[in-house]
Amino acid sequence: MINYEQIERNKNTIINIAIIVLSLIIALQLYLSANGQVSSLIQQQDNELEKNKVFENIAVLEKKTETYKKTFVKKDLALVMDVIYGIAKNTSVKILSVKPVAEESMVNYFKSSFLITLTAPSYHNLGEFISKIENHGDIYLVSEVNVNAVAANPDIVSANVDLNVSLKINTLSYL
Repeated sequence: MINYEQIERNKNTIINIAIIVLSLIIALQLYLSANGQVSSLIQQQDNELEKNKVFENIAVLEKKTETYKKTFVKKDLALVMDVIYGIAKNTSVKILSVKPVAEESMVNYFKSSFLITLTAPSYHNLGEFISKIENHGDIYLVSEVNVNAVAANPDIVSANVDLNVSLKINTLSYL
């Protein structure tokens, strides 16, 4: 049975316990709500960090693209010929003729070509010439090479036979 007298004596304690329980329930609800918000903020932060990584990668690619654009600028014919003649001089190769070929326009770049006729004292000199052309800081590509041995006297077979060479050198330029 309910003892009203005891309830009357302990009513302050009962009210205090009820207030504490109610406060704990409210605090638990606030904690769960804040914890959910923190979780969503952490997830949002992770998403933003991932986006930042993608943007950084895009920035790096844009810098590389700008570098390539600077590399693939249209070259002046005289500058190209100066480079080729300088390399020929260093490798003991004699350039006999240079014939520019019409430029080919591609999607994002165009290709300029030159047909060059030269003489080389040996295969070694020819290989060195081609290697220096293709390894130059500007982009030059040797796409065709035709080699013929030319002897001063066809009856005499000698080790010192000049090579008559025709080759096609291409340069690429960004549009």
